[in-house]
Amino acid sequence: MEKVTQFLKSKIAKVTQNILLLLKLMKFHNYLLIFLLCYIICILYTPEILNTNIEQEVQELSRKYTPQERQFLDYFHSINKNAIKKILSEYHSTGPLGYSSTLILSRILKVKERISSDRELCEKLCKNPIYRDAVGIRSSEIPAHNTFHTLRQRLGPEGFSRIHRHFVLQAYETGLLTPPLKNIPKILKDKIILIGDSTFLLAVASTKGEKDKEGNWLFTDDSIAFGKPHHKHKYPVGHRVHSVMSVSGIPMVSILAPANESDDIHIIPVLRETLARYKEINWGCIILDAGHDSESLHRDIYKELHLLPIIIRMPSMKYDTGLSAEGTPLCPFGYKTRRKGIEYNHHRTKFACYHACKKDPQLLLFNCLYKNSKNHFGWMTYTRFKDSYRKQGPAVPGSRVYKRLKPLRTGIERYYGLAKENRYRMEKNNTYMGHDNVLIHVIEHDIVLTLDIIFRYSQTGKWSDIINV
Repeated sequence: MEKVTQFLKSKIAKVTQNILLLLKLMKFHNYLLIFLLCYIICILYTPEILNTNIEQEVQELSRKYTPQERQFLDYFHSINKNAIKKILSEYHSTGPLGYSSTLILSRILKVKERISSDRELCEKLCKNPIYRDAVGIRSSEIPAHNTFHTLRQRLGPEGFSRIHRHFVLQAYETGLLTPPLKNIPKILKDKIILIGDSTFLLAVASTKGEKDKEGNWLFTDDSIAFGKPHHKHKYPVGHRVHSVMSVSGIPMVSILAPANESDDIHIIPVLRETLARYKEINWGCIILDAGHDSESLHRDIYKELHLLPIIIRMPSMKYDTGLSAEGTPLCPFGYKTRRKGIEYNHHRTKFACYHACKKDPQLLLFNCLYKNSKNHFGWMTYTRFKDSYRKQGPAVPGSRVYKRLKPLRTGIERYYGLAKENRYRMEKNNTYMGHDNVLIHVIEHDIVLTLDIIFRYSQTGKWSDIINV
């Protein structure tokens, strides 16, 4: 009420001053009339002032939030706004003065509340006081929808990627990128396990394209193309998002490509971008589906990027002569050997027969030199990575690291896909055209998914929705 009183006094003083000046000019000094005029003004305008300028704000401040609303506000209040301001300060004007962090929080709000367009976002900020409180904006400061267009143009994908990088490093410092998984091989201890995934994104532009002389389809958006047949879309025209995420479900990097380009040609670029963007992080391996099962990818990922390639093998894979159906070498008498260990420094795998012939009731035609040996391992041999990174490499089917990490892929890919499709409707809420605009749309979803995991961990201590640790 103090603010109300001060406000009224200032208004009365200003009105009185104006009346006195008017009377002085008219050479009329009837102070009784002045007093009556002031009294009438107070009676007439006090209710209007209270209703229009004060009542709404007092009502909002005194309003009690429900537990769900309080949690929603805590989510936004926990975001480090100073870090966002620091990043945006390096770019030429990103909107009206003082708006920078507020605009980014509004973009996060748009994804989290599944708002379909910038115009709808502005309308909901005007109508919903919870939204305004979340992003830290007053009802008189709502930006126009074209302000968000300016923000995207000034920042570009690179600016939004830097904001996402900050939150990923925040998760890394918390330990969320390296959850305490059980029975992890020593070579991957305290290292980040990555998982690759791709998502189809339906185009907003018209799907009625035209063919050029070479038979290529041309659309109004030159960054889209026909993709593989899909059960959900009659005409699968659009983009494909290629992403890598941590084993805890935190997206690291996403790139955008036309839908007609296969996953295997983009995995190396997206991994290189990941390693370049997060130089302070120690990487371990990448888990990929059977679409990436080629000798060149196995070799390049291991030799050039220094990552352990855990790639699901195609069922059609056959091993060479001298190897069993599981890919282990055969001893001179045709018995399968077992892995004794992988020597990563020497780029080879060691095998031993463990006297398998002794367990066979059929006698050998020739004497085995190792049959009566005191050595527990018996006959030993090696396979070398360079002979075939796909069949005899550092992570082949049957190896301990492959068996332990392979089951993680399906659950995390499903979680990542469902979170974008069902929780935040990334595809349905895409109203943008052009490569950069659509890529920014994808990065905004990556930011929100990262913030979700950070906030959930701070509230519950839970590492992941899919991994039991």
